[in-house]
Amino acid sequence: MQDSAFQDTAVKFLTGSLKGWAYCRDNAAECRDLVVKRGSKLGASHQLWQMNEVNKLVWPSPNGVGLLDETAWKQTVDLSLGTKNQDGQTVITKQPDGTAYTNEYAQKALDALKGEGLDVNGTSFQPATVELKEGGA
Repeated sequence: MQDSAFQDTAVKFLTGSLKGWAYCRDNAAECRDLVVKRGSKLGASHQLWQMNEVNKLVWPSPNGVGLLDETAWKQTVDLSLGTKNQDGQTVITKQPDGTAYTNEYAQKALDALKGEGLDVNGTSFQPATVELKEGGA
């Protein structure tokens, strides 16, 4: 992609998004409260449980949050090309072009966040013990 305005916007978007993921890693209850306050159909205990479960999927992120593992990318492409659904179709029908896989923008975002002193790996993340309450309250 040669559009510098697009590249700048992509890096800013990723920087803000990844900063938000790190914030909610470190402030799960506050993030839960924000979602509940905005009218979540799920109760507070369910939202906290959900935040905790998502955090366990994301953290720790040894290479840095948001970076794509090239081996996993290739495995996903192969699976998407070779696995047919009930209609005999695959998710994708041809190999993605060379620009489809990149960590360029995510790495720039991580570099900016590291420059702010943000822990982009979450190596000290420990999941919380969340007690689900009846009805998710």
